[in-house]
Amino acid sequence: MCDKNSSCHIFIFPFQWDYIGRKVSPKEHIPYNDRADIRAFDRLYSEVSPLKRSYFKIGQSAKYYNEYVYFHPFARKALYGTEENESVYYYELDAADGVYSINIRTAKFSKTYDLTLDRVSVHVFDTGVGIVSFSLKNTKYTDEEDILRINDFGRRLYPQFLTEDNRLGAKNRFLADSISGHIGSLNFYEDFRQYEESIEHRSAFLSPDHIRQVFGYSPTDQVGDPWCKFVFRDEDERAGTIRISPIMDDRMYFLSYYYNKELSDKIKECKRSRSFRDRIGSLCRGGNQPKYAYEVGSKKDFWSRYMFGDGLDLGIANGDMQLSETQRCTYARWVESGTLIGITRDSSVYLTNWDLIETHFTSMYYQMAILCLVQRASVLRFSGEIANLTEEILGKKKKVGKHIKGLYENYIRFLNQIFFREVTSQIQGIEMYEMFQRNMNIERDVKALDEEMAELFNYLEIDEQGKLNKVANVYLPLALLTGLFGINTFADDGWFKWLFAFGGNGMTWSIGDTFTTVIIAMCLYFPIRYHIKNRK
Repeated sequence: MCDKNSSCHIFIFPFQWDYIGRKVSPKEHIPYNDRADIRAFDRLYSEVSPLKRSYFKIGQSAKYYNEYVYFHPFARKALYGTEENESVYYYELDAADGVYSINIRTAKFSKTYDLTLDRVSVHVFDTGVGIVSFSLKNTKYTDEEDILRINDFGRRLYPQFLTEDNRLGAKNRFLADSISGHIGSLNFYEDFRQYEESIEHRSAFLSPDHIRQVFGYSPTDQVGDPWCKFVFRDEDERAGTIRISPIMDDRMYFLSYYYNKELSDKIKECKRSRSFRDRIGSLCRGGNQPKYAYEVGSKKDFWSRYMFGDGLDLGIANGDMQLSETQRCTYARWVESGTLIGITRDSSVYLTNWDLIETHFTSMYYQMAILCLVQRASVLRFSGEIANLTEEILGKKKKVGKHIKGLYENYIRFLNQIFFREVTSQIQGIEMYEMFQRNMNIERDVKALDEEMAELFNYLEIDEQGKLNKVANVYLPLALLTGLFGINTFADDGWFKWLFAFGGNGMTWSIGDTFTTVIIAMCLYFPIRYHIKNRK
């Protein structure tokens, strides 16, 4: 057993990717299937990135075996990039023992945290979303406040706000003065100075250096350089590139494992001495009666800050609400053994006195968080696609119906291959997965997405019915005329009578031939016009 305090931190950047396979006009829309071509992503990414595709294999690894069999067979395909799996690709940098430095300088506090950068990896999914993951280890800065600052400042991608007198005033609150480091061929430094320049409204996300380099940028490359295959702005999109867009806000999702035996003993202390009024108030609010130190005792503020990523100060000033949120987001099955788990929309944290939890943290629990993030990112991706299709509808662009059908096919695949109500038969895994789903609002958002998809299909049905009505209006009179008189009524003599072997002289042209030609031309005109209009 390990007796030294330590921590692990995983910062996750969920992103949307769009393959721009060809140059298009402003009025044209590239179909979802073409933009989410995972093989095209693999081809371009393998050309430029130092990360290389890796296939999941159990081999002699007990850890990989335990992780793999933990999940239901149908969930494994959504998680593991095996050689036969074309739905998810996994890339990893073949290097370890790097450095991830978080330099903090506020008006009241300055410190640099040099953490071990253990792994950089990328998961890419055929729904058009992906995950960049930075895995860190820490044995030097193990005080409670250190852990909180690492989680908050280390995950920031850009300023949450700008101030007039000091554009980067966010550095006094939760933005690091700089994030730098190196591992393998990656050597990055980001001080966010690019936000001191003029910013275009269509390019408000200025990707930090450690994100850019994962996508093949060198330390000297700048966003907008024409040789870069992965772009972050509308104006840089061109044929043969992939557009990367953030899905969340200025914060990466974070996972945090904190091994601290003394703190674990404190959080499980019972605090049953609360006043009768407080206990009744808690019951009236519908919550469980609080009794542990992480709920109402000396460590309640720490636990709340740890779960919600509050680095310098508690992010809530309402005791009742704090207790309610703590109970909602805490998985306390093992609290009396000294292990406490918190799961929120933006984080999953683990405080323990049992070092075996670290293995679970980096395997099963990490994969569970990845799956839920991909579900959430995919739902947001589909919502964005629906918004784009709505613009197409309003702009009366071509092939909208085809694009709607293509999107719906991919949505059905998402429901069957990525979105699951249960991923494991282990009871604690079932309970944790349910908490992930609930606190990320995934099931609610999927239900709302179902309704949006239904509205799109209602439009498609109405549109197609309208087109059928137009066809009927044109062809019904012709059909009635032909049925009433017969196709050879006007062909008493001449070429058409000869053609259909009714006799007649094939060398002459009668008035009946003229009428027949007009009817055939009218029948062919509309489908030919429709084909020419929609061939591009």
